[in-house]
Amino acid sequence: MARFQAPTHVRNVIERCRLLGLLCEGGARQLVVVHAPAGYGKTTLAVQWLHRLEKDGAVVAWLGLHRDDNDPHWFLSHLLTAVRRVLPAAADVIDDLVGLIEQNAEDVAGYTLSVLLDRIADHGGRFVLAFDDWHLVEDAEVHRALVRLLDFAPPNLCLVLTSRRRPALPLSRLRVRGQLVEIDSEALRFDLAETTEFLVDLNGLPLDGDDVARLSAGTDGWVAALQLASLSLRDCADPAALIRGFSGRHHSVGEYLAENVLDALPAGILDFLLATSVCDRLCGDLAGTLAGRADGQAMLEELETRDLFLRPLDAEREWFRYHHLFADHLRRRLERDRPRAVPGLHARASAWFAEHGLVSEAVDHALAAGDVRRATDLVEAHAMPLVEHSRMVSLLGLLGRLPTAAADDRPALLMAVAWANCLLQRTREAGAALDRVRAALPSGGDEERRSEADVVQACIDVYDDRTDRAEDLVRRSLDRAPVYRPWVVAVAANIQSFCDIHAMRYGSAQDRQRWARPFHDRVGGPFAAVYGRCFAGIAAFAELDVRRADEYLRDAVDLARESAGRRSHAAQLAAALLGELLDARGEQEEAERLLEESGELGAESGVVDFMTASYALLARIKARRGATTEAAELLAEGSRVADQLDLPRLGSAVGVERIDQLLAAGRVREARRVAQELPEGTDRPGGIGVVIDQLRSRGLAAVLSAEGDHGAAAALLEEVIDDAHRRGQRRTGAAVTVALAVVEERATRRMAAERSLAAALRAALPAGAPQLVRDGGPEVVPVLGRLVARAGAARPGGEEPLPSAAQLTALLGTMTDDRGPGAAVSFDISGRELEILRMLDVGGTNQEIARALTVTVNTVKWYLKNIYSKLDASNRTEAVSVARRGGLLTGV
Repeated sequence: MARFQAPTHVRNVIERCRLLGLLCEGGARQLVVVHAPAGYGKTTLAVQWLHRLEKDGAVVAWLGLHRDDNDPHWFLSHLLTAVRRVLPAAADVIDDLVGLIEQNAEDVAGYTLSVLLDRIADHGGRFVLAFDDWHLVEDAEVHRALVRLLDFAPPNLCLVLTSRRRPALPLSRLRVRGQLVEIDSEALRFDLAETTEFLVDLNGLPLDGDDVARLSAGTDGWVAALQLASLSLRDCADPAALIRGFSGRHHSVGEYLAENVLDALPAGILDFLLATSVCDRLCGDLAGTLAGRADGQAMLEELETRDLFLRPLDAEREWFRYHHLFADHLRRRLERDRPRAVPGLHARASAWFAEHGLVSEAVDHALAAGDVRRATDLVEAHAMPLVEHSRMVSLLGLLGRLPTAAADDRPALLMAVAWANCLLQRTREAGAALDRVRAALPSGGDEERRSEADVVQACIDVYDDRTDRAEDLVRRSLDRAPVYRPWVVAVAANIQSFCDIHAMRYGSAQDRQRWARPFHDRVGGPFAAVYGRCFAGIAAFAELDVRRADEYLRDAVDLARESAGRRSHAAQLAAALLGELLDARGEQEEAERLLEESGELGAESGVVDFMTASYALLARIKARRGATTEAAELLAEGSRVADQLDLPRLGSAVGVERIDQLLAAGRVREARRVAQELPEGTDRPGGIGVVIDQLRSRGLAAVLSAEGDHGAAAALLEEVIDDAHRRGQRRTGAAVTVALAVVEERATRRMAAERSLAAALRAALPAGAPQLVRDGGPEVVPVLGRLVARAGAARPGGEEPLPSAAQLTALLGTMTDDRGPGAAVSFDISGRELEILRMLDVGGTNQEIARALTVTVNTVKWYLKNIYSKLDASNRTEAVSVARRGGLLTGV
């Protein structure tokens, strides 16, 4: 588009050698600011200098700013488009960022600019970002974005601004650091030599030195005034007399010269100029439509030939714009001479832009025509397509241009606004829009619209992690699926799947998504389809159908990335769940990468299942590889989000993970406090409340076992396991059974520990989820070692066989050979020996250990002799050191 390319065909100008020399002397400065009122040649100077830089090998990204760049999201989108045009190597990353901006994720500006600066730094060579007409941008967030670019700019980046006023930026700081070149109106004024070159040498005017000096003084070196003067003088019989008539301030001079230029034009050209002045940019077809002529392109070329302040905006000379000063004068004259024509011209412009899919400009011209209804019609017509393509921010931006009450009698538009706010998780705004929808609907009528409002409300409930009324709210839309809009049916199906998952009807959730696939396929954008595949994946994984879950989730990731971009909101949600699945399969490096990617803009988006993966699971992965500070920060952030959004299920998951990590560090009292603060499920009816209670029991059991009350801990875990088996929660059952095996091993109930671990192995290993076992930590190792030793032996009658000895040995190898956090030195350490090691770790004497275990001191010595032998240690200090390095004491 024209705004992304610097003017390349500038006629009737001189090369500003004096100022170009000043810029070149500045060297590789971080910021160049050219500011002055209209008509001083700011853009021309910038273009000349950038052309020199390009000849020297620099890459230049140009962005001509418009009023719509006061929206931070649109500014970022336009900035990315400008960079993408000149940096093709970063095209894929930039495309992802453009899609991501539409999702309104947390700190989207900071993340986008950070990635963009990284790509520019990777380029290596000199890179210039040029912003033309910075004065049009007044938004504080956009200004902060530019300051961020300056603060974190790599050494190869230079920013160039042209502006009608001095930018409100930290210029003094940059000047002190020698990183600023500033050119103002005083420097931009033509001196006498430049005025002579322009008037006499370039335009061929027969002026003597006194005439040039008088005109230079009369215009005060103002470039636009000199340009206008050259046109007035071209056919003037008495140039000296005309020059003597110039006086007054710049604007009066400009008006005087504009009148002289326009009055000398043929009537047809003047009519064309006035009619086309209502638009900020013009192409031949648009100009012809406004002027009511078939030769719009030819007329634009004629104006360019006549030097009538028309600038091409692209190399193909398809789009043009008038000089700001000239356009302002034309518009004032149009308002003065033909006021009744103005609304009609704006209406024609609106129709043209709408026909060519340029909705933003179509809306602006409809409003300028005073036609609020048409502007509202335009926004309404494009509202749901924007939502379905995840462009919720663009829709809300368009709506913000309309008068406050414009949509009050538009239930379809209000519904789209409700959807946009709901999907951006703006609960209060979504609810307010729904209230306006219901108020706008006829009493007792429009059943489909009322059903859609119920689906939006159900969607809000699901984001709030509530299912108690959601199924009732979506039932009518599902029952009437053949006659309702595909988008409504697709989202209703997703909500039903979510309810099925959290009622532990996992097969029903997957069946619903198979039923919904045709509706997903008929929706314009990918958002609903990605969510549907994710919910099917969650359901399959809950049953430990890892293969099918993998198919669903990879399909979701691929669809999101292909349709919306790698860093789109949809892609990040799907990536979080795929990362969770890969972790269970033992692919921890890839899992961590996906989870980090999904949380780069803040993980408080989507339903709780996504957030749990992004906070609790990622923290667990960090802790496994020793990044305890990062893990603690993730858990603190997850806890804050859970409190802020009132999501007790998220708070419980984060709390249980925090308990595990506190216990691993030996901080039992702190873990006890966290366990006491875990919520109960009474606030969330149904399956979500059940999960909250299950998590609470798991957290309390971990603390009780660490405190030595293994019996109470085992009882809690057994209740959870029984409940999970009744409800078909195979994944939960397997994970909790591993935890039970650890507790039983600590209680020296070795046979019970082996039975529990064997049950977990039968569920996890055939499913391809070995990490569920590894998460039991080093205390699983001795139990697994004994099972390996007896893997080939006959099993008691009726007992299911274990996985093969080869599988068990391979799993054991990953837990003992990889000396990361949680890997044990030997699987021969018994539960009693582990207890003694713990007492040694806290400085217990032989007598204290004997009293605690109710054995003799000689028995303690016998145990110590065995421990030293197994750990290849010669004394208690060395034994504790070896045990710590090997991970045996990480669960204390």
